[in-house]
Amino acid sequence: MRTKCSGGERCTKCIKDHATDLAESLDRIDELQSENQILVNTMRSLASGEDFDPSRHSDVLDILSKYSVEPSESEPDLSSPSITVASSSMMQSATQDTTQPTEPEMVSGEITARSDVGSPGKQGELSDVVDLDGGSGASGFIGKMSEMSWFRSALKILGQHHPRATEYPDIAMSDSELTQSLTIAKDFSFYMDDVDVLAFDEDSVDPYEWPSGEDTYLLTEAFFHAMQGAFPFVVREFFLQTMLSYPREISMPTWSQRRWLAQANLVWAIGAKWLHISKLNQPSVDDRHVLFYARARALGLDHRVVSDHPDIDRVQGIGLLAFYLLINGSITRAWNTLGHATRHATALGLHLRVTDPVLDEAERARRARTWYALYCLEILIAEITGRPKSIFLSDVTTPTDLLQHHEHTKQWNVEDGDYMSALKSRSIWLEFLRAKRDTSQAMTGGMVPLASFLSLGRGVSPQYFPYRIRLCRLSDKIAAKLYSGTSDGTWAKVQRQIGELQTDLRFWNESLPDELNLQSDGAMDTDPRARIELALYYHSVQMILHRPCLCEVIIENQSFASQEFNLSSARACVHAAMSLLAIMPDNPSAHESYQLLPWWALLHYVTQATAVFMLEMALGCQHFKNEIPEVVDYLRKAMAYIWCMTQESLSAYRAWRLFRNLLSSIQEENDQYHAIDIPQHAPVPKAWTNEHEAAINKSFSMHEATDTFDPQSGRRIG
Repeated sequence: MRTKCSGGERCTKCIKDHATDLAESLDRIDELQSENQILVNTMRSLASGEDFDPSRHSDVLDILSKYSVEPSESEPDLSSPSITVASSSMMQSATQDTTQPTEPEMVSGEITARSDVGSPGKQGELSDVVDLDGGSGASGFIGKMSEMSWFRSALKILGQHHPRATEYPDIAMSDSELTQSLTIAKDFSFYMDDVDVLAFDEDSVDPYEWPSGEDTYLLTEAFFHAMQGAFPFVVREFFLQTMLSYPREISMPTWSQRRWLAQANLVWAIGAKWLHISKLNQPSVDDRHVLFYARARALGLDHRVVSDHPDIDRVQGIGLLAFYLLINGSITRAWNTLGHATRHATALGLHLRVTDPVLDEAERARRARTWYALYCLEILIAEITGRPKSIFLSDVTTPTDLLQHHEHTKQWNVEDGDYMSALKSRSIWLEFLRAKRDTSQAMTGGMVPLASFLSLGRGVSPQYFPYRIRLCRLSDKIAAKLYSGTSDGTWAKVQRQIGELQTDLRFWNESLPDELNLQSDGAMDTDPRARIELALYYHSVQMILHRPCLCEVIIENQSFASQEFNLSSARACVHAAMSLLAIMPDNPSAHESYQLLPWWALLHYVTQATAVFMLEMALGCQHFKNEIPEVVDYLRKAMAYIWCMTQESLSAYRAWRLFRNLLSSIQEENDQYHAIDIPQHAPVPKAWTNEHEAAINKSFSMHEATDTFDPQSGRRIG
């Protein structure tokens, strides 16, 4: 407790104390015991056969009498909550007990039980026809990997166990009817268009107009600062070079210049959006970013238009457009636009290793960087929506080691005016970033010392993006093995896959260099947000991995080791949610959160954790019976983060309303949760309308169907 251990992966102190070696030795012992038991069980099976000749195989009988081990001697300890236990328990579940029946005629249930006894089940079914609802928000199909699906699962659990189900006809229905009712995506989707991205008519704006004065520098630097190197579609130095040399005075730019200016307007749109929500730009204009997008549309970058035969620069622009739509809550539009970019990137062969000697190393790195930026964005949207991806790793050969090429180290001529202007741009930005502002600074705590944030805005480690890609690949692998519509098999197979994937995750975490390791004690001169982002993403992927066990797994004749694995994996899922929130500061405010945390995925991460906690609570905290106060404390923190984001985000407000209603339902079912002091209401965003209120009431009419909404006061009246 003094080291604030979260109960998850081994921390730095454990590694320094050589606990890693001990744990690995214990894992190896478990593996050897399991392999030994397989051999013994196999020989016992042979010896029990009718055609077995004891006179010819007396050596087999000798081995059985000498080395046979009872299952109870190697059963795991129930007390350990760690994620590593899940992996160890998996080995025993998938080998020892699943091959050792407790009775001669009995086989352990997990061997024959279908994989859908856990959650998520029935991956390859569409239980209710969906529509795209005009393309807004995250409309359409929502897969089982999405936190929105986890929300519906919690509601389903309440419906199945409701003692007064007859009072709620929408809940009191058969399992098949209930499942069908709950999978209407638009009813339980958090994401919606936070702004109307088409508010400005592209025909009424001057597409060649630039931001005024130093504003061009600030918007450009804000973009690269906000992106943190996570989606490097463009490189700062090369963008600045083109920006500084662009001939603004000409009235009829070339097509190449028009394409670059369209991309530049998207860069400025994203920078303006981040400056507004982080409250760094004062006074701030709400819809300024929409104006920049209107200019980009006028220059040809439009999510409603399909580009014909784009080059790499155009593919990068379409990727930026998908990111812009994502941060505005337009998930389905972002998904469609990104698919467009991915198709063109594949047609250009960006996914393949290049052997043509004509291309130099810098150009090859540019191709790889563009491809993997698209890939990382594809994985994020797939995690949010639960939908299949359009990129398959089996088709990708472009190496990630190309990303270590320092494209950003452009050799400037010190006498060059562009060089001086680039230095001026950096100086303007750092002065702007460190200026005093009349905004609250309330956040405290978290795993990162506040002194580390003095390095904000400094360079990101060149190893950050390659390590992020590896984590994306692990998420992709988890989706393919556990959440694919074609994945089939037994529950024992699911357990084995979870254990193997957890081992892969552990190896990734242990291979992190100090400059990317959040638990490293060394002083770092790089931007700390990269370490924070990787740590948050790591725990997000862990939640996805262990989510199938966070349910009631009911299997007849299930072995003890299998039950222990289910328990350990369910606890690992909740521990991952706790670890994610432990990294984040307390007393959250939206603008500070957007400055320090991965703002583009913050709502995704927090709602993932919230859905996990509420799932566990809907199950009566059966995996945390003696730790309910801890679960509640972390839920309170998760809800506080959603609460603080509601004023500027329709998506966050809708998520708050859905989760707060769900929590009220859970409290009705469980007296032990009545003392939770989470507010009933949250700040209402200015763009929230009566139509939005009607939709939320339809989604969850149990508690608020009689409420009305006053758009002038922003209050609900009920």
